[in-house]
Amino acid sequence: MELTILFGALWLGILTSISPCPLATNIAAVAFLSRRSTEKRAVMWSSFAYIAGRMIAYTLLAYILTAGLLSAPEIAEFMRSKFTGLIGPGLILVGMLVAGWISFKIPQFGNLNELGTHLAEKGILGELLMGAVFALAFCPVSAALYFGGLIPSVMQTGSNTLLPIVYGIGTAVPVIVAVIIIAGGLQSASSKIQKMQSLGSKLQVITGGVLVAIGVWLTLQDIMA
Repeated sequence: MELTILFGALWLGILTSISPCPLATNIAAVAFLSRRSTEKRAVMWSSFAYIAGRMIAYTLLAYILTAGLLSAPEIAEFMRSKFTGLIGPGLILVGMLVAGWISFKIPQFGNLNELGTHLAEKGILGELLMGAVFALAFCPVSAALYFGGLIPSVMQTGSNTLLPIVYGIGTAVPVIVAVIIIAGGLQSASSKIQKMQSLGSKLQVITGGVLVAIGVWLTLQDIMA
């Protein structure tokens, strides 16, 4: 598999995690996990459990969504051939969503954040489940990046485990940074996290613009072919 595809999955994961809505959730989760700040080892293991839960959730969801299609050669080939002509328009739509130029609402099924916090009270296993629950609480931008960016790449490459794992690693990077920031002291954490939020918004717009430009280019290529 090309390194550019793996890097793309990693970048989608990073961008997902630093987008405003997921970043707010991650900061809340890290602050909650750091409630035992005097026990550095406990905080470390809690954070690892939370990160692992997110990675497992993203990987399992991608596998469930694509395993059946990829296991049937005829269907897989049909999907890959049809996806080719839809990649350009799809990237335009995803790019506009990521950049915030258009928006949509995702139905909420109960208070997943409250459920995740409740699970975290159950120890390491609960904190792992909290990570999984928070990962599945998609916001419009994270949904666009995951379903509009990662899943088509999985279908194109047939890699329904490696790419989601790399994506999950990408979502873990900002969480690790947040843990380090909070561990460094709550007084300086606020300003640093605000800078991270500002950077996330700027990267979101830049990435969205790049996706739109690539989508336009691919669409024109298809039209002129």
